[in-house]
Amino acid sequence: MDLKRVLDIVEEEVVDGDEEELASPDAKRRRTLLNSSSMQEAIGAQYMQKHLPKLEPFLRRVVQEEVHNVLIRHIDSAHRLPLQLKTSSKRYKLQFQGNLPQTLFTGNRVEAENKQPLRIVLTDAVNNQLITSGPLSSMKVELLVLDGDFNADERLEHTEKEFSESIVFEREGKRPLLSGEVVIVLEKGVGSVRDISFTDNSSWIRSRKFRLGARMSRASSIEERVQEAVSNPFLVKDHRGEVYKKHHPPALADDVWRLEKIGKDGVFHKKLADFGIHTVQDFLRNLVMDQYGLRGLLGSGMSNKMWESTVEHARECVLDDKLYSYCSGHGIILLFNCIHEIIGVVVGSNCFSVNALTATQKALVVKLQQDAYKFPGRIVEFKVQSQSADQSPTAPAPPGPASAQMPGIPPQGGEANPQPQDHGLLPLHDAALGLEDVLHQHHHRHHHSEPWITNGFDATRDPFDMLQFSGPSQPCGLLLSSTGARL
Repeated sequence: MDLKRVLDIVEEEVVDGDEEELASPDAKRRRTLLNSSSMQEAIGAQYMQKHLPKLEPFLRRVVQEEVHNVLIRHIDSAHRLPLQLKTSSKRYKLQFQGNLPQTLFTGNRVEAENKQPLRIVLTDAVNNQLITSGPLSSMKVELLVLDGDFNADERLEHTEKEFSESIVFEREGKRPLLSGEVVIVLEKGVGSVRDISFTDNSSWIRSRKFRLGARMSRASSIEERVQEAVSNPFLVKDHRGEVYKKHHPPALADDVWRLEKIGKDGVFHKKLADFGIHTVQDFLRNLVMDQYGLRGLLGSGMSNKMWESTVEHARECVLDDKLYSYCSGHGIILLFNCIHEIIGVVVGSNCFSVNALTATQKALVVKLQQDAYKFPGRIVEFKVQSQSADQSPTAPAPPGPASAQMPGIPPQGGEANPQPQDHGLLPLHDAALGLEDVLHQHHHRHHHSEPWITNGFDATRDPFDMLQFSGPSQPCGLLLSSTGARL
């Protein structure tokens, strides 16, 4: 039943009943005592109490009818939906091969990440197979600029209207946003974007980002609907800012302002420079040796989020293969990589990877490492020198408990040419390999065994008691500084 008609019927009944009731003497007396607002409340409450039982059945019937009609329409549309999807779905689609960099610069050729050529391919929308034959495989494709917010939810499909409405055109008085070869011809379903560049930055649109789009040329006579290609979003900056761009990944020799959140000649750059931190390598070394000191140097002006971004970017740096050493003065040499992370230990003519040490030995190495970090100038680059058979062996240190000893290294003395004992270690002079290879091989040969034994070492003594490493230091032997001088 029509809801309006129901309400009209109920209203007529209510009005008739109200008129009779209000005409009584009692009602007149109450009306003189009540103000207008109190009267309205009283009438409303009386109306609801008296007529709700009459109104409820009508409302139930109307609601049931309306719900029934909605369900019928929903079920009918659900049955039609698969057919609509089938008729509107696209059989072919264009795709970009590879992602564009996060930042491009005006005037520079558009290329994919890692300087790879950007390609467009035509594929089957169902199985993603490349289309290599037929008229579509050699069709013309035009390149366009899209708003960076288009397809933000990364939907697999979009309509032609949605694509067209997201096209970004040049600003008034400016050249077209894309210059160069903006129309390409597919060859066996593949086309290369060879020579296009942006003429304007992306800072003037709301999203501050562009996307690159590709669609079948309007001049094409092919009637088949082909899904347009949409790239990832990216920034376009003025080419004058390219000299200040960040490197991904950064190089060790890069200026420290190449790191994220550190601007050239900015506050953080000046603070770091005043502390002698000029390169990414300097930053990483200080991060390894004194992370909290470095964080404190940059101060509260750099938020924790900014700090994490800077550190994460710095750690993308590709390290070189140079090694550095610190001679502790106790016959123990610590080995570091190029950013002063400890990677091994040399005692006499034997080397040990950190992973091969026992907990006690690691604790000792950590203390020596902290000593080394207090004097970073003494951490120097070194080279490995093989000892030939005709070279005179290094003069042994005087025997006795005062000699520098480490577990697993026999006391030096006695024979002028002692035969090397088998301690499960790889002597440097027996291998014509770089120290990196020695450490690598040693780690794989001995990572399940304990390389140091207590022969020649009083294991009952405090491992931090330097007296057991006192006396004449063991010669560093095979290690040479970058100048060639023996360490």
